[in-house]
Amino acid sequence: MKEFTYRLEDAKSGGKTIIISRDCKEFPLHSRIDPLREGEKNAPEFNPDKYDLLIVLGCGLGYHLMGLRDKVSGYKKIIVIDIISGLERDPAGGEFFEYLRSSANLTFITGEEPERVEARLTEMIDLNAYRGVQVVEHTGSFRLFTEYYEAVKSSVKRILDKKSGDKATVKAFGSIFLRNALNNMKNIDKLEPVSSLAGRFSGSSALIVSSAPSVEDYINDIKKFRDRFYIIAVDSALPMLREHGIKPDFAVSIDPQHRIAEHFSGHEGRGTLHIFSIVSPPAVVERYGGYLSLNSHPVSQIIEEFYPGAVGSIDSGTGSVAGDALCFALLAGFGNIGMTGFDFSFSRNIIYARGTSYQKRYSLFFNNRFVTPEGFNAAYIFRGSGSLRVQGRYTRRSFLGYRDSLVKLISERCAAPPVIINSRGIPVSKGRYMNMQKFAEICVSCKVPPALHPGNHAKLKEIIDIKRINDFLAKGEVKEELLRHSLGTETVDKRGERFFRIVSG
Repeated sequence: MKEFTYRLEDAKSGGKTIIISRDCKEFPLHSRIDPLREGEKNAPEFNPDKYDLLIVLGCGLGYHLMGLRDKVSGYKKIIVIDIISGLERDPAGGEFFEYLRSSANLTFITGEEPERVEARLTEMIDLNAYRGVQVVEHTGSFRLFTEYYEAVKSSVKRILDKKSGDKATVKAFGSIFLRNALNNMKNIDKLEPVSSLAGRFSGSSALIVSSAPSVEDYINDIKKFRDRFYIIAVDSALPMLREHGIKPDFAVSIDPQHRIAEHFSGHEGRGTLHIFSIVSPPAVVERYGGYLSLNSHPVSQIIEEFYPGAVGSIDSGTGSVAGDALCFALLAGFGNIGMTGFDFSFSRNIIYARGTSYQKRYSLFFNNRFVTPEGFNAAYIFRGSGSLRVQGRYTRRSFLGYRDSLVKLISERCAAPPVIINSRGIPVSKGRYMNMQKFAEICVSCKVPPALHPGNHAKLKEIIDIKRINDFLAKGEVKEELLRHSLGTETVDKRGERFFRIVSG
């Protein structure tokens, strides 16, 4: 944040205004004539009957929030964010701070860097506790501190998008998550801790390959420069790579839905090390074995509590396999890391690259005299995007959320930004862009070590006492809490009890 100071000044109407001093210039935060009238003119409409969490971006002396006076108690939580440190303690706050200071449901976040604001909001906001969220802005604050408040606003949007997505995911897939996690406990003897791969590939290079349409532009180059880097494939890229005779060194699969088994159809597994999450489909885990990564699921949290750091995690918190694959590359110690096939849009009005299981399915079921695969793609894109376009490309808000989360991950975790090999997708602002030829050139000096032979480190079953975990999960209060968090329900009904009994055996 840029350095600035502030002072109070009497307004002509008799109230107070804040004068910001920055770069040897002075700027009024409120009107110097009549700040109260200005605040009333720009006042938002407060609706605690519909929204019970209120987030205020910029408050100054609170003139635009006067309408909140009789509605404070209607909100479960009010979070006020302001760039001015200690503003809530300033006695010149007058009426606004007097009626808010005594409110137990109010939290001020003042003078914090945007990154710290995001961290605090992430801890504070639990969407399961609220009916709805209302976000209001102070025009003057955004005018004088545009960069700061836009950054905070983006953080709020990112948090709400992720948490609402998590909430919806729990509601839609909570039972699948729990069923998979419990059944994967039975696959422990086929798994090894992902922590055992930490740093094993220091000095080597890796290319992360996904299945967005742009990867078609580089598939021949991937094959040509195969000996320059390790290939980390997300599961949806496996059929496409196999079709071109490319065997990846690693496959990352985190999706809990059983339909992802379609990506593994025809995948023999030999020569590829697989990284699964605790909630990956048990049938796929049982067939291929591999390395287990913990995530935020309650079963993972229990394992981590009992055996801190023993299993390890590549969970990026981005909600996408792009982030998790990058986290794996970082954990493994790869130096040069490239990423291709991540478009975050429907590039050239195509959903997935040719050769993927999804495109094969569309060709099989929708190729007739009336509907071609291309026509189905177009209809799906128009419907799925809701006509949302960014830089001329159709996309989804969820895609943009994944892209923004990846940018944040790169900023926080990568000493050297990954190389983005993509000429079609929506840009990833923190990446280094180059073509495959150039990426291969910077990899040539990184000697690729011999193929990794699994089994020369402790197995998961030697680290985790599965009986100890199962006995703990079977405890009444633990089981109820696990069901509530996993299924997104307030109470545990007979169906939940029966579900747990059937799955856990």
